[in-house]
Amino acid sequence: MGGGGSPQNSTTTTSIDPAIKPYVTYGLEEGKRLYESQAPTFFPGQTYVSPSAQTQEALRMAQERAMAGSPLTQAAQAETLATIQGRGVNPFLAGALEGVNRQAGVDYTNVIQDLNSRTASAGRYGSAAQGQQIGQAQDIFARNIAEAGNRMAFQAAEAERQRQMAAVGAAPQMAQADYADIQRLLTVGGAKEAQGAAELQDAMNRFNFQQNLPQMKLSQFANLFSSVPQGSTTVQQATPQGGK
Repeated sequence: MGGGGSPQNSTTTTSIDPAIKPYVTYGLEEGKRLYESQAPTFFPGQTYVSPSAQTQEALRMAQERAMAGSPLTQAAQAETLATIQGRGVNPFLAGALEGVNRQAGVDYTNVIQDLNSRTASAGRYGSAAQGQQIGQAQDIFARNIAEAGNRMAFQAAEAERQRQMAAVGAAPQMAQADYADIQRLLTVGGAKEAQGAAELQDAMNRFNFQQNLPQMKLSQFANLFSSVPQGSTTVQQATPQGGK
């Protein structure tokens, strides 16, 4: 006779822990509901701040001012150019020369009157000596006028030359002043481009959100399955055996 125990097979089954299964079921149902809904949605308003009326007006004024240029700068540049070209002669030079000539004429008249008075008193009025003295006085008068005029003209020319050299030194700065208006115009343009970039970025963000929304929701829903806690149960079953 023979005998022995009956051999047994074991089967391991993995399933959700019954204690948490209601919660898992609820979570999956909610995930499915959210996946099928229209949520989430992008912020409905614009995501950038529009420029205020004051900013827009300031940009308009700055643009007009930059394009028109500064009248002060333009006047300074014109004066600098005129000085360099030698057109900055002292306008009072002619008046100063006239005053010098007038005084020289007064002095000459006084000399002639004194000469005539002295020669008449000496009884030599109309003499050759008187004529010679008058000629000398005329020469002195003419020489004084010429020397005074030359001296004043020389001084005016020297002063003008100094102004010319100073203007030559200031010329690069005056030329650079043109670019200040250009730079201001670039600043205005940059502000407008920054506003346009903000509006474009807003549109791009909305587009990218809509493009990525289905994939994002699917990934979130799929992650629910992979994160569900699992348990295992082992069941042993006897296998019938034949005997003698």
